[in-house]
Amino acid sequence: MRLTEKGTDTKIKPIRVFFAIFPNEFVQKQLAHQAEILEPTCGGRKIRTQNFHLTLLFLGDVSTHRIAILQQTMKNISAKKFELSLDKIGYWKHNQITYIQANQFPEELFLLVDSLKTALSEAGFLFDKYTYKPHVTLIRQATHSAEIDLPIPIKWEVNEWSLIQSKQTEHGVDYIPLKQWNLK
Repeated sequence: MRLTEKGTDTKIKPIRVFFAIFPNEFVQKQLAHQAEILEPTCGGRKIRTQNFHLTLLFLGDVSTHRIAILQQTMKNISAKKFELSLDKIGYWKHNQITYIQANQFPEELFLLVDSLKTALSEAGFLFDKYTYKPHVTLIRQATHSAEIDLPIPIKWEVNEWSLIQSKQTEHGVDYIPLKQWNLK
């Protein structure tokens, strides 16, 4: 076994992880319905129903030996439950996605993300520093725009958040929950 200067095994492959919230089955079905309606107009490929999520913070590749430290770092995060009201369909041409978002997001969502960033920075973890733009991807590789305000929003009660492993398989990407935390 070859070790790096910091004592980690260079043969151990890191895992790709992120923090996210996942909808319950009822909300998943509503999101799948929206994707089904939009696919003929937008082109592209619908997201699998079980993969719908709202990313809180993307970390990328993390050494497996640091996952326990990452989970321990999160135990002091205290955030409140909130509701999302998803009512706006949009399109990002540069990364070819059709997504749904809220016209107005609750402050609790941004407080949760800020708490994650602070705790991770203090623990020495690296993460995506882009401006946070909360959304749920409905379609990837979309070729045409869709900009729609939904007359009836999709209501989503958010009670927990998760650490997720993103694993590439022969059937696409699987999201594997590593740990969940309840919101208060």
